Amino acid sequence: MKFIPRRRKIEIKVSELECYETLVAELSKRTEFAKFDAESLRVWTYESYEQELKGIEKSLRRLDHWLAAHRNELFITNMQGERLLCKQDLAKALGIARPTLDRWLKSKWLQGCRDYSRTEDNIYYYSATAIKSALEEYVLKDGNSN
Repeated sequence: MKFIPRRRKIEIKVSELECYETLVAELSKRTEFAKFDAESLRVWTYESYEQELKGIEKSLRRLDHWLAAHRNELFITNMQGERLLCKQDLAKALGIARPTLDRWLKSKWLQGCRDYSRTEDNIYYYSATAIKSALEEYVLKDGNSN
């Protein structure tokens, strides 16, 4: 899965630019802009930014608690013996909603947490150990405490 950064739209009115008169004059020469409203002109661009994950420390505590509470249950593991969680269980363990989990999983922070050793049942599994490590790294990186 390739990481696609989130983008924020930045928009300004063309009338706020120093080149406003020049731009209006140039556009007026084109037939498709013969009757355009110059005040409605806008310029926009998209700024890429890193998604901020919120409530990580609370989710880490919930994950630890969930793993401890469910330690005696039968569970799926990978070749290294790490516990694997499907999205439904992972969302419950972290104490977050599925849409929030999906957003987190798309972030660059959790991209390496999916376990590919079990693919026959078409369910995505995630290593609890890898998730915990990635979230702890996120908290430590640049002081992302929330």
